[in-house]
Amino acid sequence: MKVNPSGSSEVLLSICCLTYNHANFIEQAIEGFLAQKTDFLYEVLIHDDASTDGTTSIIQSYQSRYPEIIKPIIQKENQWSKGLRAVSATYNFPRAQGKYIAMCEGDDFWTDPYKLQKQVDFLENNPDYVACVHGAHFFNESLNSRVESKFEKVKEDFDLDLFKIFHESGGVYPSCSIVMRNTPPFYPKDLLIFPSGDLTLIIFLKLKGKIRFMKGLWATYRIHPNGVYQGENRSIKNIIKNRYLIQEYYSNLSKKLPKSSTRRLLFIFKVKNYLSIMYLKMKGLVKPT
Repeated sequence: MKVNPSGSSEVLLSICCLTYNHANFIEQAIEGFLAQKTDFLYEVLIHDDASTDGTTSIIQSYQSRYPEIIKPIIQKENQWSKGLRAVSATYNFPRAQGKYIAMCEGDDFWTDPYKLQKQVDFLENNPDYVACVHGAHFFNESLNSRVESKFEKVKEDFDLDLFKIFHESGGVYPSCSIVMRNTPPFYPKDLLIFPSGDLTLIIFLKLKGKIRFMKGLWATYRIHPNGVYQGENRSIKNIIKNRYLIQEYYSNLSKKLPKSSTRRLLFIFKVKNYLSIMYLKMKGLVKPT
């Protein structure tokens, strides 16, 4: 449970969690939230997309025990099946009270009780950064064992650049690792239509400022057949579609800006994004041997 020696009654950070039919996982995720040791207050905003497996009752049990922390939205109809993709941006981000937003879906979990404190300390001390992320272990549910994660090879902190983001798509960081500033306008409504939320979010943040990748493995990313990221959003066709939407959005945006460093950055972005689209198209044509 958190420690708050500062005595402040204001929430500094909002944890945003999406869940759907995560009855086997959600308790571990929530326990990871509550285990955080911080010198600030935080809240946990959970969006349950009309689960049918008992996830809802688990969330409500925690809400009854921690009503000042656990704040769920329980849908009666599944929003994903109705075509909504930017669920966090629609339901959780607008109600976040914190200066910072952390994200972790209901099938992943945090393993370091000082994770939030370390990330918030970094952002407090480095105002030119808009977000920070970190590595994670991977756990394969089908194998019931931990599998090798590329993040285990990261030995030093570094700044994410656009080319690395484009090359690795949304997989450039574990979605359960991000902590970002909640500075309005936080997320333009124009971006709500995009099919790949992780990629859209990290590009949007990168164009706002610097993003630090911290070498720690402070979470576990779970791989299982029902995970959204292992399904629809992982197809090359959907990734390319998302890249074209992003390209069009920022092309239109750059026309509205005066000549400036921001406009030059958008031009570099468009070139790199176009090269990335070409790379993905070629990758889709090459069949694995």
